[in-house]
Amino acid sequence: MADLEEIVKQGEGIKDRKMKLFGLRVSGASIVGAFAFISTIIGTLYGGFLMYQKVESLAALDLGDISAAMQKTSTEVLRIEEHANSIKIELKKDMTDLRNSQWNLESKVDGKLQSVDTKLTNYDTKLDRFEIKVEKTKTYMEKRIQESLDNPLAN
Repeated sequence: MADLEEIVKQGEGIKDRKMKLFGLRVSGASIVGAFAFISTIIGTLYGGFLMYQKVESLAALDLGDISAAMQKTSTEVLRIEEHANSIKIELKKDMTDLRNSQWNLESKVDGKLQSVDTKLTNYDTKLDRFEIKVEKTKTYMEKRIQESLDNPLAN
């Protein structure tokens, strides 16, 4: 343990030690501060150089070419918009035609259904009349047969 305490005491004394550098007496903290200051200045100069390069590249842009490309794109967008509008108008017309065709078909189907319903009703009525006639004829025939059987001269 004694060795550890001695190492700690040596470490505490480092901050107070001064050394000679280029004929000047400086401490460790001032060396670290000077290094931080120098690296900050170098970083700032490098950032400024990069910013200068970016500004130069922006200044070198040909705004005429960019403007012409934008104008061409704008013209193309307008052409596509006109084309889309004409397609929209055609689609609306087609939808109207389809709707009208559907209504016409529904009208025809309704007419046919009503016609079939009327014919079925007529057939049903005719069948009822026929059944009534058959029933009358049956009753009449049974009556006549019975009269013939009841007639004593018929033998």
